[in-house]
Amino acid sequence: MAEENQEAAEEAAAGGSNKKMIFIIVGALLLIGGSIGGTLLIVGGGDDSAAAEVEAEVAPSRDDPSYIDLKPAFTVNLAPEDSVGFLQISMQVLTFNDEVAKDLEKHKPLIRNNLLVLFGQQKSVELRAPEGKEQLQKSALEAVQTVVNEHGSGGEVDNVFFTSFVMQ
Repeated sequence: MAEENQEAAEEAAAGGSNKKMIFIIVGALLLIGGSIGGTLLIVGGGDDSAAAEVEAEVAPSRDDPSYIDLKPAFTVNLAPEDSVGFLQISMQVLTFNDEVAKDLEKHKPLIRNNLLVLFGQQKSVELRAPEGKEQLQKSALEAVQTVVNEHGSGGEVDNVFFTSFVMQ
């Protein structure tokens, strides 16, 4: 029985040293892998910067949103129908491009003129329907974009918003 206990103790000692050896090897591999990964991350930045440059070319950067208020409110006589009607619209223009925001401020008199002409051509009957207001909004966006394209930087005007819309 003493021989059996001695053999069991030798097997346990051999198993324990095998486990220690496995832990040492795994630990060494983890340290080597970590140092290689860290080195590639620090030194291998050239490839990442090239990928970032390609990404920047594909997706234009967007600045913070700029809302340009076209004050004062637009007040126009509507196109002649059965009776005279009036339209009053307060409007803001949205862009994410700082250059376009500067263009909008610079060319505000021209933009206001073109919008006044556009609004004065509308008919009360058409504007009473939601589709009529949506179509007017699209036409106003096109009018503003045209001024930016012809007289400004050519950047994108993202949207126009009617903040007040009164018909009488």
